[in-house]
Amino acid sequence: MAKKGFEYVVAGKLSETGGVRTYTEGRYLGPTSTFNITPSTNDVKDYGDNRAVVTDTSVSGGTASIEINEMVNELNAFLLGHTYDKEKDAITCKKGDVAPFIGLGAVGISKGEENIDKYTAKFYTKAQFKEPNDENATQQDSLTFAHTTLEGNMFVPEDGIWKEQATFDTLKDAKDWLNEKVGITAAEVPEIQGGNK
Repeated sequence: MAKKGFEYVVAGKLSETGGVRTYTEGRYLGPTSTFNITPSTNDVKDYGDNRAVVTDTSVSGGTASIEINEMVNELNAFLLGHTYDKEKDAITCKKGDVAPFIGLGAVGISKGEENIDKYTAKFYTKAQFKEPNDENATQQDSLTFAHTTLEGNMFVPEDGIWKEQATFDTLKDAKDWLNEKVGITAAEVPEIQGGNK
């Protein structure tokens, strides 16, 4: 299937207890223009009798990069571990703040057989973002929109499952699958322009 875009980036805070993963405070991160995960793999070979007898190419971690169209204060605090004052819509960033581990997902859209779209929900089980650069530029003759790029790391959790993926016939089913993963309840499903078709 040929990829033709993605949408609906979501995240939930990860808790690991005794090798069991749970996610809470799940939320839709808003319009996002890029979603890139680059796994790191081992490349270890053990040779014997003039040949490779054992190899290890398993995933050991990786990097995560997403470009969010509008990095609002509440989202900044949620992803980076800062203090958010809802009444004032203000964040406080302290030296000791630590970004939480999160589960991160998105729906990839592909053109399948007979020109019918397929929706693949991808869920990366453990990631952690770093503080983004604060880049600004003055407006010139033509308006240029700027986004916030978050870079971070992808990890292999205690249970060894670093990614889960499933393909659906409808966008709604793919979103529902991700909502369940990150802990978004039916009452919290966001209304998104373009619909949950």
